[in-house]
Amino acid sequence: MCVCTYNTCHAGACQHGTSTLHHFADPMRSTPSSADAFPYTGALTGGRNPLYVSLARTLADDIHGGRYAIGSTLPTEGELALRYGVSRHTVRQALRELKDEGLLWSRPGIGTKVRARPESPRFFSGIHNISDLLQFVDATEMHVKSRREIVADASFAELLHCPPGQAWSETNIVRKVPGGTTPLCYLQAYLRPEYAGAIGRARVIKRPIYSLVEERCGVRIVEVVQEITAAQLTPEMALALKAEAGQAAMRISRYYLDKQGVIVEVGIGHYPSGRYTQTTRFRAHSAED
Repeated sequence: MCVCTYNTCHAGACQHGTSTLHHFADPMRSTPSSADAFPYTGALTGGRNPLYVSLARTLADDIHGGRYAIGSTLPTEGELALRYGVSRHTVRQALRELKDEGLLWSRPGIGTKVRARPESPRFFSGIHNISDLLQFVDATEMHVKSRREIVADASFAELLHCPPGQAWSETNIVRKVPGGTTPLCYLQAYLRPEYAGAIGRARVIKRPIYSLVEERCGVRIVEVVQEITAAQLTPEMALALKAEAGQAAMRISRYYLDKQGVIVEVGIGHYPSGRYTQTTRFRAHSAED
């Protein structure tokens, strides 16, 4: 999933998925509890997002809207499940997402409490599959800076996982959160020439490039390979990102493959330190015993 905090906003306010909250009286609760910040329950529908993602976004909105103050204790899992018309398992998943973002913390015997929000602009993401990647892109905009045609030399061939001499169309992009002033990353998108027309001459792209290739070129992406490594910003990147040349960055390279295993697109993003955090949660077998 895709979760962000930046400046004075939060991805929950970006509305990158649509959810519907229906308000109705709860016959099982005649008066709100002390932990109840607003006296209603709701039936939550996930739309295109998994239900727990929609619930996490709704809770994040409630936190940033002041319904749950910093340091306050959230209602119990059971109360939240009743309020939003979801299972306790869904509530647990949603709370886990918000803990990964740093918005909540919990201790046995204390409950789940609201943390102070980080002040530095940051984008939090839990990308585990293509669906999560789609949600991440939905929360951002890609502003095209330049385009050019290249032929891969030895260094490019190593970077793009292709033979030397192969032609590519390169698009240099700055990724931003809509309405935000601080760029999130500098993205270099490489397409095989036969697919370069998928993005046309657009100056702002609001959909994943791979999905445009699928839709307009009849190609099916079946696998995405991701590599993460440390890097430094070049002067060109630093200028576009309002950062410093040589600043530490995280480089995320994604390779989009069709059913024949051919690389259709390569996306190489440079994220300056402090602007992006990607979380992955691993469950140990012993935790289920």
